Amino acid sequence: MKNSRRNFLAGGASAVAAGVVGASLGGCKGDNGESSAGQGTAKAMIGACGLACSVCPLMKAGKCKGCASGKDATDEMVEKKGCPVLKCAAMKKLDYCGSCKMFTQCKKLIGKPYDQAFMDMMAKKMA
Repeated sequence: MKNSRRNFLAGGASAVAAGVVGASLGGCKGDNGESSAGQGTAKAMIGACGLACSVCPLMKAGKCKGCASGKDATDEMVEKKGCPVLKCAAMKKLDYCGSCKMFTQCKKLIGKPYDQAFMDMMAKKMA
């Protein structure tokens, strides 16, 4: 278990930080505002939780099917996915949970997909 977490943090920490703290990147757009999809690269799917789906331990375990930002989520998507994180972000009209003032204390995120130690570190950095 520790090796899995260590590999996740080593390989995905920058993606997590970019998705959570740098939510202004919009998940799919480059610095010039153009989508990377037309440039021959795969479009990164970022969930409302702020994680890139490609590094999400819940998605890898088959417990998450991927989603969208809270602003992009439709009522049908929120209902079909049944994800409390997506539902909350959509209700608050937030792109990503990192924009929420309760992010580091959110019980919907702690332990699934974020570890308490990571949230504690983020709380210190965001203070």
